[in-house]
Amino acid sequence: MQNTKLIKLLQTFSVVEMKRFRDFVKSPYYNKNKNVIRLYEVLIKHHPEFNSKTFTEENIYRSVFGSGKYDYFKIKNISSDLYNLAMEFLKLVSNPATEFTGEFNLIVQLRLRKLFNLHKKLVLNLQEEFRENELKGSEFLYDNYLLAREIQIVDLFEKPSSISGILDEFESFYEYLIFHLLQYYNLMIHIGKENNVKIDIKMIDEIVSFLEKGPVSNHPTTLAYQYLVLLKLKQKEEYYFTLKDHYFKNFDSMDASAAYRAHMYMFGYCADMYNFKGDRRFVREGYELYKHSYLSERVTSGELLYPDFVNFIKVFSRAGDTKLARKFISDYSAKLPEDQYENSMNFANAYILFCEGDLKNALVCISKVNFPLAILKIQVKILQVQLNYQLGYFEETRSLVDSFKKSLVKEEIISDLYKNSIISFLKSVVAIIRIKEETDYQKKLFDFEKLVEEVKHFQMNHFGIKFWLEDRIAEILI
Repeated sequence: MQNTKLIKLLQTFSVVEMKRFRDFVKSPYYNKNKNVIRLYEVLIKHHPEFNSKTFTEENIYRSVFGSGKYDYFKIKNISSDLYNLAMEFLKLVSNPATEFTGEFNLIVQLRLRKLFNLHKKLVLNLQEEFRENELKGSEFLYDNYLLAREIQIVDLFEKPSSISGILDEFESFYEYLIFHLLQYYNLMIHIGKENNVKIDIKMIDEIVSFLEKGPVSNHPTTLAYQYLVLLKLKQKEEYYFTLKDHYFKNFDSMDASAAYRAHMYMFGYCADMYNFKGDRRFVREGYELYKHSYLSERVTSGELLYPDFVNFIKVFSRAGDTKLARKFISDYSAKLPEDQYENSMNFANAYILFCEGDLKNALVCISKVNFPLAILKIQVKILQVQLNYQLGYFEETRSLVDSFKKSLVKEEIISDLYKNSIISFLKSVVAIIRIKEETDYQKKLFDFEKLVEEVKHFQMNHFGIKFWLEDRIAEILI
């Protein structure tokens, strides 16, 4: 009996729910079959595991029906009845997203019965409760619209010429509508970009024109979605900073999902400005976003993936806050998957030591790392090249560059954009070594100026490689 749909359903019931379900089963309004009640009393003794040796259909049958020959169909019929009662019981359990369903049903019944005074009093009381709720999510907007609509219906009976009710109803519907409209626009834009497909997003040009005129709502999550749409489609710096300011000021009042999306996309913008534009300001911007997530305990929306763990360490360390990076390791290293624990810890320690200037120990740590992911393998090799160069191991650096180039050409997962950027970086590293070893001053000067020009105009900054080259070039005395 352990694998029946009834038992699988009851296994999900909490202790409190099982006690409430007993009252439900015993209520003659829902059930008049005493054998179903007896079955419930037998089953609750085995809740929640339902796996004891005595838990058999024969034993349950005897407990319910007494002595007599076991009848499969009799036990099956009352099991089916109890299962149907459990399903009816769940219909009365409050939705985790909103507990408003019961109150709204009551409001509608009062209106239908023309008990308008009671109806209005309950609606006004609920509206006041809603206003006092600091976290006004999408459920609040919908519930508030339903209440405004109820008041409007009653207003038509009491004051047929009044327009205040319809205005309030429209305003509440607008808030509900604009919230979900912008939520869907964000989702559609994201899906289109992630999957590299063109999606016909209805009225997007008109909506963007509307959004550019200024704030479309006072609702914190709606505004976050507004600034997200503008940032995604316009890619203007002003929208990033507007969204960031709004995010920090209203974080506690925003839907968790909207806050997560805002953070994710803002950091994506920072990453683009860092990787493709080489804008050093966004080292700090990314750091502030990740620090806020860490201190707000919003490091992840689910499991902590080891690439995300590594990313936090890099963001904190390259901004100069290795103390925070070490604290992050202390707080979150236990959540790393066992098979990538050593790799993640060695990379994290190598990166921190690298940023602190302890190059020899950083090299020891990074030599122990062997990530399975291609994108992380590349970062390991880049760091090895950088460390060997800065330690003055020029022959080892040349050897690493040569093997790195060969492996990169064979790598099918990495895009050509990344490959070309990294190959350009590797050529520049070799060029810097050649310049440092060059004895002919004119040749040295010519090669140096050529290198500066190439790094300035052609080198992208994936994984900070352009910044590193600029810093190494600045160290060369001509």
